[in-house]
Amino acid sequence: MKISKTERILEKLIRNYVPFNLLSPERSGEVANVVRFLEMREGDIFQMNPGKAHDFLFVVEGELKIIEDGSVRTGVVPNSTRTQALKLASAPRTSTLIAVQDTTLCLADSDLLDELLAWDEIVHYTEDTDAGLHDALEGVRDALAFRRMPLECVESAFQRMHTVTAKAGEEIVREGEKGDAFYILRSGRAEVWQTGIYDDGPRKVAELQAGDTFGCEALITGKLRCETVRIVEDASIMVLGREDFEDLVSKQLVRSVKPQVARSMIETGHRILDVRYAEEYEYQHIPGAILIPLHELRDRMDELDPDAQYIVYCHSGSRSAVAALKLSQHNLDVVTVEGGIRDWPYETASLEDEAPAQQPASGSAGGRAAQPSRTQAQASAAALS
Repeated sequence: MKISKTERILEKLIRNYVPFNLLSPERSGEVANVVRFLEMREGDIFQMNPGKAHDFLFVVEGELKIIEDGSVRTGVVPNSTRTQALKLASAPRTSTLIAVQDTTLCLADSDLLDELLAWDEIVHYTEDTDAGLHDALEGVRDALAFRRMPLECVESAFQRMHTVTAKAGEEIVREGEKGDAFYILRSGRAEVWQTGIYDDGPRKVAELQAGDTFGCEALITGKLRCETVRIVEDASIMVLGREDFEDLVSKQLVRSVKPQVARSMIETGHRILDVRYAEEYEYQHIPGAILIPLHELRDRMDELDPDAQYIVYCHSGSRSAVAALKLSQHNLDVVTVEGGIRDWPYETASLEDEAPAQQPASGSAGGRAAQPSRTQAQASAAALS
């Protein structure tokens, strides 16, 4: 079967570039939601202005020249940037890209990518205790109820849920009743019946299978149920009650501090822990930070001092929240930095600035945000169709 150009570029990105090549198959399927591709024809000029929408830039095909502060970098091609994002000038400077040949660029929304990486770890952690939760976790990925919770509360939500069984023919929720719970269909099948404005009676509007959720809208809005869910095949259902839901939405399981406070804590002896990938750390990190990527944290807990106080950060805060929860469960004193290194206003370092003895695993990754904008009439970069 012939694949589209976009599919081919996505495949290259997921296979060759960090952190995309480290995502699970489920999260890899969501990469298209956090990136966009731009084509530049030979001779096109494109200016990258630092911003906060797209932090990571990759050359997937072709070749670029990059002009920054009057100096020119040549030969920027996929082979030299494989597994790496481009290191571009930070604000207020700009980077001018010139296509040496037809070139395809990938711009990744790093905040959304941070969430994907964090969700991957939540799934892995939870599956360690209950392998059967995989479908349930995938089912709540986009559920509004779970999106309202702090990311670190997802695991706690599953711990608070109880499981009930239902026989074919039972109605789990009924149209017109008060919403008092959120449900995940763990096995079996169900039908959703609803009465529309112009309907004489309820009609079937959807079918639910293992992993699907229901009961979310009435739970959040406090309004009456607008649908009836009827079991058609004996089912196992996970239930989260209203009180637990409201408690988790309002609860912050890990404490975060502003960068100014974090800096003062570092000066008074707190240790700082970076839970991003080595490639991200190499490009930019807070001086003195210890690197333990989130996906390695479970196996490297013994490297941390139980008597020390830690400040954890990642790119924007998603991965560090998950890491801090795990550390606190091991009785470590830990806080996170609001906004991660993305919003860190103080000095940062790269491995180029430090002695070789201080370097972790080699690699390189993207830096601060780079938002493209057209600056000349001949700039003709266009989104892939």
